[in-house]
Amino acid sequence: MSPSAQIRPSVREIADSAALAAAIENPRAVLFKHSTRCPVSAYVIDEVMEFAEDHPEWPVYVLKVIEQRPLSNEAAERLGVRHESPQAFVLRQGRVWWHGSHNEVTAEALQQQVGRA
Repeated sequence: MSPSAQIRPSVREIADSAALAAAIENPRAVLFKHSTRCPVSAYVIDEVMEFAEDHPEWPVYVLKVIEQRPLSNEAAERLGVRHESPQAFVLRQGRVWWHGSHNEVTAEALQQQVGRA
């Protein structure tokens, strides 16, 4: 992870099923599935952190897929979207409004999608 990609204090890291449920059940949230071993994910997390900084009204959650494999699988099952990483979701009322992976995940793309959500 690049130095600028450090998880911001306003971003919540998902470490258990209760935190995953809170993210999914939030009235609106962004969930980012991050691979700490993937160079693309290292780039994309910078984009997610930029979005989080610019949109404090949207809770942003990060799920580290290598360290939390069972939770990553649970997220895929609960959201009904095949696992990829990096992968981002815009969630509204417990449902997937938008999801994208790899280079589809940019601060601009997230901003556009939350504007529509």
